[in-house]
Amino acid sequence: MNSMSLLCLGFSHYTAPLALREKLAMGETALQVFLNEQVSTGKVGEIAVLSTCNRVEVYFTSSHSDFDQMAEDLAAANGVRLQELKDHSYGLKDDEAVGHLFLVAAGLDSLVIGEAQILGQVSKAYEFARARQTVGPRLSKLFQAAIFSAKRVQSETALSRLSTSVPSLAVKLASRQGKRLDQAHILLVGAGEMAELAVEAFRKHGVKRFSVASRTLHSAEKLARRWNGRAGTLDQLSQYLADVDVLLCSSSSQDFLIDKEMVDQVMSIRPQRPLVILDIAVPRDVHPDVKQVKNVFLYDMDDLQQGVEVLQSARSRELPRARQIVDEEVRDFIAYSIDLDVMVPVIRGLRQQAENIRHEELQKTLRRLPNLTPEQQEQIGALTRSIVRKLLHNPTAHLRQRTTDENNDRYAAVARQLFGLDQE
Repeated sequence: MNSMSLLCLGFSHYTAPLALREKLAMGETALQVFLNEQVSTGKVGEIAVLSTCNRVEVYFTSSHSDFDQMAEDLAAANGVRLQELKDHSYGLKDDEAVGHLFLVAAGLDSLVIGEAQILGQVSKAYEFARARQTVGPRLSKLFQAAIFSAKRVQSETALSRLSTSVPSLAVKLASRQGKRLDQAHILLVGAGEMAELAVEAFRKHGVKRFSVASRTLHSAEKLARRWNGRAGTLDQLSQYLADVDVLLCSSSSQDFLIDKEMVDQVMSIRPQRPLVILDIAVPRDVHPDVKQVKNVFLYDMDDLQQGVEVLQSARSRELPRARQIVDEEVRDFIAYSIDLDVMVPVIRGLRQQAENIRHEELQKTLRRLPNLTPEQQEQIGALTRSIVRKLLHNPTAHLRQRTTDENNDRYAAVARQLFGLDQE
């Protein structure tokens, strides 16, 4: 058994206000320094940090089995009072930490349950740490297994297709502020994934006029060109604000890009024209004092949290299956982590093989039936997932029972040969 404990020190929308979460959201350079310092000084064995708009979580291995040192270092690195940090943190150890990351990666701990963006963010956090050699075998196995589990949830349930994204929620908020969105001029600050998702959501509301402002003109032009919008850099913000109805901010800036003085000046030349600002960046792009400006409606991530609309009836049917998948994968990983790792790769290989076949045959069928509605396509997809799940239930259950068998390597070899897994 590894003498190192697996620990997670976290802060999320459930426990910490936005003002604290944004202080803990380190840029790439600061994060690299923090990770390297933790490993090089021997404070941890391995470490990776997951940082999103709704959470900051530090996953690490340590022989001390407590969170005090990590909390002190995190507070010092980000200029946060230690007591404030402790008041809003949670600490998870070993199996609890494993189960938590699996839930997070699958979107089951998100502000918007089932949202798919978190999987990419988990993958990015792992790749960032791996590239800087601050993760080893243990955290690598953990993140890889959590990512695999989340992909199963996405492919074997309809949860992600029934969910919405944070930008979509923001767009819904904007649609309630009076002006018809199909007549509105939208400005996007930032040109990353969140901006892409926001454009898709705005277009569903009939929006046709877009402008994009980013740190570099190249990145702004890349997004604007796709939607026949205009592009500019951040130093042109005041100019753009004079002519827009809705501003959506999702940049990666560590400082405020828009303050009350700037907005006061803009609104003085358009006093009767409301401005809706949706700030989904963490750290925030817009200073909170902007809320004081007349005829300006500012919403940040905390406002979104209060206004989340959950598609309860549709999602509730998918949640039990999603949680069942996560529970299965957590059990498999725990077996894997104590060196009973012969059978687990076989089970995963069998599931992956079946999913590849299901997906390939489903796409062939849908291409032959081009007139199906999205609802009918989803019904066929649900049918194929159900068939595959039932066909795999008994084989995988028996293989899992053999995990602790002294002859598990022989069972694994037979299963690989029987299902042709070595050829995959």
